[in-house]
Amino acid sequence: MSSDYVATSETAHPHPSPTTGLSLFEKLRPKRLVGQIGYGYLIAISVGWVGSLVGIVVADYFQGQGTFQLLDAQAQTRLLIDFEATANHAQLHSLRALALQNAQVEYQPELLILSENLATLSQLRQDLDVFLAGQPVWLAADAAVLQSLLATYESVLQEQQTQILSAIAEEAPTELFVQVASAEGTAMLTQLHQDLAQLIQVAQNQEAMATDVMESAQGIEKLIVIVSLTIAGLLAGLLAWRTTQAIAQPIENITQVARQVTLEADYSARAQVFHDDEVGLLAISLNELIERVAERTQALETAAADAINQNQTLENTLTTLKQTQLKLVQSEKMSSLGQLAAGIAHEVNNPMGFIQGNVQYAREYSNTLFKVIDLLQAQIPRLEGDVDKTLKDADLDFLRQDFPRVLQSIRNGTERINSLVLSLQVFSRLQESPVKSTNLNDGLESSLTLLGHRLQSQPNRPAVLVKKDFEDLPMIECLSSQMNQVFMNIIRNAVDAIDARWQQSPGHWQPELRLSSQLQSEAVHIQITNNGLPIPPEVQERIFDPFFTTKPIGQGIGLGLSISYEIVCKQHYGTLTFTSPFADNVGTQFCLSIPLVPSFA
Repeated sequence: MSSDYVATSETAHPHPSPTTGLSLFEKLRPKRLVGQIGYGYLIAISVGWVGSLVGIVVADYFQGQGTFQLLDAQAQTRLLIDFEATANHAQLHSLRALALQNAQVEYQPELLILSENLATLSQLRQDLDVFLAGQPVWLAADAAVLQSLLATYESVLQEQQTQILSAIAEEAPTELFVQVASAEGTAMLTQLHQDLAQLIQVAQNQEAMATDVMESAQGIEKLIVIVSLTIAGLLAGLLAWRTTQAIAQPIENITQVARQVTLEADYSARAQVFHDDEVGLLAISLNELIERVAERTQALETAAADAINQNQTLENTLTTLKQTQLKLVQSEKMSSLGQLAAGIAHEVNNPMGFIQGNVQYAREYSNTLFKVIDLLQAQIPRLEGDVDKTLKDADLDFLRQDFPRVLQSIRNGTERINSLVLSLQVFSRLQESPVKSTNLNDGLESSLTLLGHRLQSQPNRPAVLVKKDFEDLPMIECLSSQMNQVFMNIIRNAVDAIDARWQQSPGHWQPELRLSSQLQSEAVHIQITNNGLPIPPEVQERIFDPFFTTKPIGQGIGLGLSISYEIVCKQHYGTLTFTSPFADNVGTQFCLSIPLVPSFA
C-alpha cells in the first residue's frame, strides 16, 4: 500500500483532493478510523460467511445429484437383484415340482410357489418399467435392452411353467424333467442369467460410482469452506496490513516531520494529506502548527538579529568613543609633552647659548692667563714666600693640561643637551604644521635619542647594541609627529622584548636592535628588528586590537600598536606587518611601508 503521508522539505498543499487517483476500494472506505477498522473486519467476515455459504450450496447441489444417482443405482440394483433371485427361485421350484411329481409326492406347494415367483417377476418387471419411466441418469444398459432382457427372461419362465403344467396333465413329467434339466433346456436360461448378472454388476459399479460422487461432493464442500476461510484470513490480514499502513505509517511520517522540525529547525517540512480521517486531521494540525511556529521563529530571529545589530552598533559606538577618548587623551598628552618639550627647549636653549659662547671665551682667557704666567716665570726665575707656595699647591702643569679637558667636557655636555633639545623639537613639531616634508631617518634618530636611557646598560642586562643601515631617503609628506610616535612605540616594545628574554635566559647572547631604511617602488621601507622574545601565536592575532595588551597593569593600555597601525595604514595608506619569530626562534621584525606621496585620511 502506498504511503498516505510523505514527509517533504518542500511546501505541500495542505488539502489535496481525497479522491484523486484512488481506487474504488479506497473511495468506498469510511473516513473515520473506527469505520475503516470495522469496514475491514466486515469484509473479512463477509468473505468467510459467503464462501462457507457458497461451499454448502455447491456441496448440496453435488450431493443432491449424487443422492439421486445413488438412489437410482440402488433402485436399479435392487430391482435387478430381486428379479434374478426371483427368477432363480422360480426355476428351482419348477424343477422341484417335476421331481416331486415323478416321485408321486405332493407337488402342489411347489407349483404354488412357482406361480407366486412368476407373479413377483411380473411385478418386478412392472416396477422396472416405472423406474425407467422416471428417466434415471445411470442405467446398467439401454432401457429397451433392459426391458427386452427382463421380458424374455419372464416369458421363458412362464413358458417353462406352461410346459410343466401340461406335462403334469399328460402325466409325462419325466420326459419334461429330462428335457428341462438337459443342457439344451437350460442354455437359454443360463444365457439370460449371465446377461442379468452382468447387468447387476454394472448396476453395482454405478452404485459405487454414485457413492464416490457423494464423497466427492462432501470433499468439494470441505475444500470450498477451507478455501473461503483461507481467503477470508488472507483478506483479513491484507485489510489489517492496509489499516496498519493507513494508521501507523502516516503517524510515523508525521513523527519524522515533527523530529525534522524539532532537531533540524526545518520549518519548510510538511506532511501530505490524502485522507480526511483522524490522522489526516492530525497532519493538517501539525502543518498549521509548523507554519505558525515558523512565522513566530522568523519573527524572533528577526528581532534577535535586530537586537544583535543594535548591540553591535552600540558596542562599535562605545569602542569608537573609547578609542576617540583615548586618542584625545593621548593627543592631549602628546600635546602637553610637546608644549613641555618646547618650553624646556626654549628655557634650556638660552642658558646653553651663554654657556657655549662663554666656553670659547674661557678657553681663550685661560690660554692668555697661562701665557702671562709663563712670562712672569721667565722674568722672575725665583719666586718666594706665598707666591711660590701657591704655585706649587695649584700644580700649574696639571691645570695647564686638565683645564682644556674640562672645557671640552663642558662643550660636550652642552652639545648633548642641544641634541636632546633638538630631538624634543623634532618629536613634538608643535611649532610646525602637522603635515610636513620630513626625512624619516631623522625621526628614527630622534626616537633612538629619546629612548637612549633604555638602550644603555641596566643593572640586570648589558647595553643594547644598535645597528643602523639607513639609505639616503627623499623628503616625503607625512604627519611627522605621528610617525615619530610609531617609531617610539615599536622601539619601546622591542626593548621590552629584549628585557623579557634577558630575564628568562640571561647571558650568552648580545641584545641587539637593528634599524634599516630603503627606498623601493615609490615607497619608503623601514625595518625594525630585535632579538628579544618572539610574539606568542595566540597574541599575534590580536596584536593590533585596541586595548589588547600582555603587559602588567600600569605599564600599558594596549593602544600603542593599535594607534601605530591606524597612523601607518589608515592615515598614510601604507602597510605595517611583522614576522615573529624572525630568526633562530627568537626576535621580531616590524616592516613599515610609507608611500612617497600618501593620501591623508
